[in-house]
Amino acid sequence: MYIAFEGIDTSGKTTQIELLKKEYENALFVKEPGFTKLGEKLRKIIFEDEISKKSELFLFLADRAELVEKIIKPNLNKLIISDRSVISGIAYAMEFFDFDMLVNLNRFATDSIFPHFVIILKIDKETLKQRLSQKEHDNIEKRGIEYLLNIQNNIIMVCNRLEIPYLLINADSSIEEINFRIKKAIEIRTQKSKDTN
Repeated sequence: MYIAFEGIDTSGKTTQIELLKKEYENALFVKEPGFTKLGEKLRKIIFEDEISKKSELFLFLADRAELVEKIIKPNLNKLIISDRSVISGIAYAMEFFDFDMLVNLNRFATDSIFPHFVIILKIDKETLKQRLSQKEHDNIEKRGIEYLLNIQNNIIMVCNRLEIPYLLINADSSIEEINFRIKKAIEIRTQKSKDTN
């Protein structure tokens, strides 16, 4: 079962994933970009160097291809929990490139291995402003609040267009409430997966 966490920066994905690591000790936790050795190098370039949008797209695809081939594909029999995935990859890139082209490129990069289920943490504008004001911004965050909110809408749209089931959670809820809803959703999904196999 391959589950992806999605949401724009500061939505609380990292906090929730850290809590899940204590609950699901046998699960495989991965992230995009930067989980593999190649990915670490690509992540540094993506977030620190001034590169073109097209170069950025291909670096993300290279990172995703390496992660799927080396880590995800050999472990699909396990519970895999990923911080970001092809969903946000397409959501960010579709601001600049054609949606269908992006889907095809990502199918090629991942051998059509997309998440089975997505958990989306949705943040409102005021909370986003407040949280962004408390941290340094990387190249993506420097594009501004309206850009990030648009990406948030894109994430939901991508799940709908790819027909990938998802759970949408208000990121302004308490950490405990969000954690409870996530664990319940994971238990239901993993049980359904067992029942169909």
